[in-house]
Amino acid sequence: MEKAKHLKKIDKLFEQLTRDKFHSPQGCTQLYQTRAYIFELHKIIKQFEINFNYVPTAARLLFYQYNIKQEMMLFEKYKDEFTIK
Repeated sequence: MEKAKHLKKIDKLFEQLTRDKFHSPQGCTQLYQTRAYIFELHKIIKQFEINFNYVPTAARLLFYQYNIKQEMMLFEKYKDEFTIK
C-alpha cells in the first residue's frame, strides 16, 4: 500500500512537470517542436529512472504520442517533396 502511494506521488510529479512545460502532441505543427519535446521528455524519463527506479505510464505514452506525431509529419513532408504534382 505504501509503495502505491509513493508511485502515485511520482505520477503526479510527472504530470506537473509536463503540464507546465509541454504542448500536447496534437498541438505541434512543426518538426522542431516534436524533436525538442522528445529530447526533453527523454531527459525527464531518464531522471525518473535514475531517481525513482520508476517511469510513469503517462511518460511512456506521451513519448509514444510525440514519436507518432513526428512520424506523421515526416511522412507528410516526404509526400509533399517526392510525389509527382
